[in-house]
Amino acid sequence: MKEVTEQNELRELMNQPYCIFFFYTPFCRTCKIAQRMLQVVIESKDLQEKVYVCNLNYFPSLAEDLKIQSVPALTIYREGSPGDILFAFESVIKIDTFLSNE
Repeated sequence: MKEVTEQNELRELMNQPYCIFFFYTPFCRTCKIAQRMLQVVIESKDLQEKVYVCNLNYFPSLAEDLKIQSVPALTIYREGSPGDILFAFESVIKIDTFLSNE
């Protein structure tokens, strides 16, 4: 997973054919747990090169555009369009299912 901190870099990545964004805030303990679970899934699916981590504090307008009201949040972008957003990281299986269905 690669950390994205620049607005220009984020916009460029969003226009790729396929990429996954994990949104978090630094002091969120639930986000840390969710990130560990996500790491397990992306390693099993060999998606390391497609997953980007974004501190939502750097992108408040994006949070508003995507209607992200809580973190952690996970979404898949295809050709500049976001898919559904996962907010409840209940288990590794749920994350795996979400990524498989998108």
